[in-house]
Amino acid sequence: MTVTPESVIKIAKGEVGTHEGYSNGHWNNDQKYSKETPTLGWSNYQAWCATFVSWVAYKAGAANLFPCTASCLTGVSWFKQRGRFSEYPAVGAQVFYGSGGGSHTGLVVAFDANTITTVEGNTNTNGSAEGDGVYLRTRQRRDSYVYGYGYPDYPGGIVSADPKWGATSSGGSSAPSTSSPSVARYKVTIGGLEYGYGAKGSHVTAVGKALVAKGYGKHYAEGPGPSWSDADTLNYADFQRSLGYSGKDADGVPGTSSLKALMGTLPGASKPKPKGYEPFPGAAWFKRNPKSPIVTAMGKRLVAEGCSAYKSGPGSQWTNADRESFRKWQRKLGDAPAYCDGWPGRKQWDALKVPKV
Repeated sequence: MTVTPESVIKIAKGEVGTHEGYSNGHWNNDQKYSKETPTLGWSNYQAWCATFVSWVAYKAGAANLFPCTASCLTGVSWFKQRGRFSEYPAVGAQVFYGSGGGSHTGLVVAFDANTITTVEGNTNTNGSAEGDGVYLRTRQRRDSYVYGYGYPDYPGGIVSADPKWGATSSGGSSAPSTSSPSVARYKVTIGGLEYGYGAKGSHVTAVGKALVAKGYGKHYAEGPGPSWSDADTLNYADFQRSLGYSGKDADGVPGTSSLKALMGTLPGASKPKPKGYEPFPGAAWFKRNPKSPIVTAMGKRLVAEGCSAYKSGPGSQWTNADRESFRKWQRKLGDAPAYCDGWPGRKQWDALKVPKV
């Protein structure tokens, strides 16, 4: 039986609503996907978003089209090595999120000009850092959290928004329209302020006046105002093109660089200067069972990364729960088993980016 994007998507959608184990008041990352995917049994009780995609591919008879891994970063590398990675969505593609694509992953089931619809494991819809199951999600295509997409080599082709790739289809009914409206209508938040169609405020007026001052106001009928309109978008797109942007980078919705180029400085409330990250305290320090706010800060970062083994806390006293949580982090990084003993190493600590206390 020929594998198609639709057949893979059908398997993924069939899992929506499935949850991981729950004990002692917490979701515990115990799930069937690690146990049922060849070579990934070891990955149970840790972050499982990439494992879920591997399981879907295995069940759909598409294991050779996807990386079999519990690591998002490994998945990104797998597609890039095969020349099948794009910044544009495609139906049946594997989407990767976060810095370098290493934070989270899922499967694209549909897309339009502004959004992607996905099935994702080890996530939720309540905004918590603690994922608990398989969900159907809708995300903004141009959200900075979206890193890119791996394109499985489906025998019948793939429906892609990438103009360089070319939109091909296996003829299934799940393929969405990739046509784009003439004017982008979505919003972004920069410096705590919204920009794009429907955004309101004095900062919108300020952007409009800055556009007019630079000679990019031809689409205004009555001049700039406090509500972002299509005219603002069209004028901003003209300005973006003057900076050398093209394609989706010149759709008329501000980005940080273009907005700074227009305004001189980024509008918005000033933010406190970041404190930076805690330097590695040394492996021996942890083996002395320290009690320190550094341990608390580390624990909070582990929870945020979906690597919690805590029944309560985290707290300032180093415990076995901290060690087990760090072991989950080591495995998430894709380190060899010998380096997944729960005792922090320098590179693993630096990758966690524990904020200074």
